[in-house]
Amino acid sequence: MMPFREFLETIRPAVNRRIEEVASGEGDIDPAVLPILARGKRMRAGLLLHIYTGLTRAAAPIRQALDLACAVELAHAASLILDDMLDGDTVRRGVPSLHLSRGEGRAVLDSIGILALPYALAAPYGPGYVTMLASAQQTMARGVAWEMLGRPDLPTADLYDAVITRKTGCLFSLAAAWGAMAAGAEKMVVSAFADYGLSAGRAMQIADDITDLGALGEGVRDSRPGSETLLLRCVAERAGGPGNNGTQQALESVLEREVRSAAARLSSEGWERVPPEAREAFGEAVRDIVGLTITGEAPGGGAPLRAALPQR
Repeated sequence: MMPFREFLETIRPAVNRRIEEVASGEGDIDPAVLPILARGKRMRAGLLLHIYTGLTRAAAPIRQALDLACAVELAHAASLILDDMLDGDTVRRGVPSLHLSRGEGRAVLDSIGILALPYALAAPYGPGYVTMLASAQQTMARGVAWEMLGRPDLPTADLYDAVITRKTGCLFSLAAAWGAMAAGAEKMVVSAFADYGLSAGRAMQIADDITDLGALGEGVRDSRPGSETLLLRCVAERAGGPGNNGTQQALESVLEREVRSAAARLSSEGWERVPPEAREAFGEAVRDIVGLTITGEAPGGGAPLRAALPQR
């Protein structure tokens, strides 16, 4: 089975073409918005299609799998527009954030228009897909709200866990579940892959937060504090206080633990449908996702993530 980082390169053109087709087909999406939709690593789509091809051994995805992959990416793109407004981020995917280039009002309307596209893609394959997508988007919104406003009833570590599970993990979970569903997997297998995707998304968010902490430490990022500050508070408490030499090691430990747990999330029911040669590839896919998040490159051969982490 092809390593995930190489698999992404093979599927990205097809995903990009289908997204452009859907976004421009009816003329409902302003052409000025298309550049942000045409960019991205496509890790969520890649995970969905990686699972689909791993379970089916198909040489190429069927239209359903491709449409669902694009639906996940479009849902993610819409959330990024709003995230940038809330966080005060100025650049997204190499271009100015949409709320800066088009104004906040138009950016909100743009995001609403984009949010309709995933439902249009998923609906032909059954109401269950629509329900799952709606649930994921509600969960994402709740996670971002808790990130912004906090929850006084939760300790820092529990709040961080709740935030990253909801704002990032749930969409990866949806992608993994849809990949298994498109492959015709039974309910228990779909559930196992949903758990796997959830942990993969959490690992990706932890890696992203560590990268943001490095950027903040170097003074190259200036935006509203988010989940990365919760992560720093968590590890600082465990390491004995901010600035302690143990903070970096604690960050590494948190990330490595989540990466290792992702494959373990695939229960015996999930593994029964996975060809033996694909099992290691699914485990390494999470490591590749983390590496791509931190450096833009995936560590090869199961290399430690430590070397890729920004040093503080």
